[in-house]
This record gives sequence, structure tokens and C-alpha cells, in this order.
Amino acid sequence: MSERAARTTRARLDEARARDVRESAEQRIHELSRAEQARLNEGATRVGDLALLGDWRKGAALELQAQVEREQRAGEALRGEIAAEAVARRTLGVASSEAELIDGHRLEWHAAQEAAREQSEEEAAVEQWTAKRYPPRA
Repeated sequence: MSERAARTTRARLDEARARDVRESAEQRIHELSRAEQARLNEGATRVGDLALLGDWRKGAALELQAQVEREQRAGEALRGEIAAEAVARRTLGVASSEAELIDGHRLEWHAAQEAAREQSEEEAAVEQWTAKRYPPRA
């Protein structure tokens, strides 16, 4: 072979080698680009997931705070009702005691009135008996 043909063959081989190196480099760049894009997408997904998780945590914290506030209001209402019930029981106890006292006085008054009426009737009966047995003296 001639030197020129050898140089052409070498140039073609160099060109083929360079093309293979370029294609290999393009392939590696494409694969790296695809892998990097996948990582970026995954990272974006993770960032989105983290943002969603952050929003969820904020929502959960707000919900827990609202629940704590509802429980506090319910506790305050319960304590108020317990206090009102205690007052009502004391008031009922006092009113019941006062009613019993009034009923006792009423029964005593009626008994005294009945005793006075009976005594008055007895005295009237004794006066009539005496008037019948012993006529008035003139």
C-alpha cells in the first residue's frame, strides 16, 4: 500500500475512533443528563413532598391547637356547670331546710290553733254545763 493510502486509512481510522469517542462522550453526557434530570425531578418531587409535608404539619398543628382550645373551653364550661350545680345544691339544701322549718312552724301554729279551739270549746262546754246545773243567782 502506498503511503498516501496508509495515511488515508489511518485518517479514516482516526476519524472513526474520534467519532466513536465523540458518540461515547455524547452517550455519557446524555446518560448523565438523563440521570441528573431524574435526580432533579426526584429532588423536585422530594421538595414538593417536603413542602406538602410542611403544609400537612402546619395543618396538623393548627388542628391540634384548635382541639386544645375546644378542650379548654369544654373544661371551663364543665367547671362552670359543676360550680353552678354545687350552688344549686346548696341553694336547694337551704331552701329545703327553710321549707322544712316553715312546715314545722306551720304545723306548730296549726296545733296551737287547734289546741286553743279545743280549749275554747271545752271552756264553753263547761260554762254551759255549769249554767245548766247552777242557775244564776238573782
